[in-house]
Amino acid sequence: MVYQLRPYQQRVVDGLWSWFSRHPQGDPIVEAAVGAGKSLLIAEVVRRADAEAPGTRALVVVHQKELLEQNVEKLLAVWPMADVGIYSAAKGRKQLGRQLTYATIGSIYKDAALLGRIDLVLCDECHLINPKDAGTWRTFIGELRRYNPHLRVIGWTGTPFRGNGVWLTAGDEALFTSVATRVPMRELLDLGFLSPLVPATTVARIDTSGVRTSGDDYVIGELAKAADQEHLVRQTCAEIVNLGASRQRWLVFAVTVEHAAHVRDELARLGVAVGMVTGATPKAEREAVITEFKRGRLRCLVNVAVLTTGFDAPSVDFIALLRATKSPVLYVQIAGRGMRLSPATGKTDCLWADFTDTTSRMGPVDAITGRLPTTRRSAEGAPVKLCEVCGSQNPTAALVCIDCGAPFPEPERIKHGSQASGAAVLSDQQPQTKIETVPVRHVRYRLHQKDGSPDSVKVEYRGDIMSIASEWVCVGYEGYAGMKASNWWRMRAATPDIPQPRNAAEAIEWIEWAQDNHQPLLREPKAVTINLSTKYPEIVQFHWE
Repeated sequence: MVYQLRPYQQRVVDGLWSWFSRHPQGDPIVEAAVGAGKSLLIAEVVRRADAEAPGTRALVVVHQKELLEQNVEKLLAVWPMADVGIYSAAKGRKQLGRQLTYATIGSIYKDAALLGRIDLVLCDECHLINPKDAGTWRTFIGELRRYNPHLRVIGWTGTPFRGNGVWLTAGDEALFTSVATRVPMRELLDLGFLSPLVPATTVARIDTSGVRTSGDDYVIGELAKAADQEHLVRQTCAEIVNLGASRQRWLVFAVTVEHAAHVRDELARLGVAVGMVTGATPKAEREAVITEFKRGRLRCLVNVAVLTTGFDAPSVDFIALLRATKSPVLYVQIAGRGMRLSPATGKTDCLWADFTDTTSRMGPVDAITGRLPTTRRSAEGAPVKLCEVCGSQNPTAALVCIDCGAPFPEPERIKHGSQASGAAVLSDQQPQTKIETVPVRHVRYRLHQKDGSPDSVKVEYRGDIMSIASEWVCVGYEGYAGMKASNWWRMRAATPDIPQPRNAAEAIEWIEWAQDNHQPLLREPKAVTINLSTKYPEIVQFHWE
């Protein structure tokens, strides 16, 4: 089967080449959300690299055998005549001397010298790479650079940030320079390439208020004590059975092996065909259980931290979260297990049952993004600043991001003595996340101008008497901001033949003409869901007729 790239996939590949043309040095990240077709994109990149620079020696590195199989399959669909070798102990093959090599990091990391000159390394799930210049991946890449100082590394991930949410591009020792191009989850949802998550109302609640944090997440031992209580296991399992009655494939995420076993046993007692896999499950047994689940002989699969990346079961239409997390990476990965399309099973969405406070604390999964570090680079570090939108490194004097085009906010000016601080100083003083859906009566469009930045369109959503929330649409920008604005206009165009405006001024001109002449131009939402816990109301979701 020969694959044809979707329009957004072609945009990603072209965007990567554009990034390389603008950056003679540095290593980019491609942000590709679940369902974007990452294996196909990687295959197209190595094929195009050879087409434009014949003889390019490329290495694709993954951390799991399952990911290796997916990547090689897509490569041969895109490039049937590729000179490719596989280097993986799990596959029983260590082929050298090929122009293109697909390898698992556990098998290849000690053998850089055997590969010789490599021009391009593509690292799948690059959020696993140590942000410091240490560890298996960084040591291996450093060895490859001994043989080719001009080596370029491309990171691939749906979550271009660390477990604590900080961009992978942050820090003096960061391997990656920029998020060069991206396919966000929201775009794939809007295009119909992902199944939406539907939140379920749960009664049982796992209380994590007394659980301490270590590093980027909860202390597992303490989290297990909070979750693995007999009455809680019984309550959550009873709700899971009730909520999942009309669902086909259930995934349950537990805290520890003991917790998972208790959940499995209780579900089995309630008559559910259930299996369990953990990191301690022997490899052959794990593969057998997963196969039984995919074939429908098991309705439910309870797991502990093993069915996040590399697990592809599109028929999953019910996820029960019994394992609270503070890690945005883990949160996105868990949610993604239920978002793949499965037309063959009639799946239309995935029910999301959160028995923790993870969703209310983290917010919508399609709005999760990286954040800036709380501490700045040292005086000895490179004079750069990070873009809040894409995480790219920029010169300190830049007014707009050189990669995505997003404007940098003006520096905050601290006012002393104006009033006493009302900010929370203890965790129990922090306000709870407040999400509210408000009807929209009118939408107002204005040209937004700011010195040093291109003009944008300010869109204000108003209720009966007051403003609800606003957004800024960067019409005509380059990079991600421009792509997002183009998608915004396309999704709202009243008819498919309405063209894209070239810039914000033209967009306003068209909107005002349509309003004056009572002509349809842009669809407007009937309501918006907003997060009122942030400094300014943040739009979470639009609701349409």
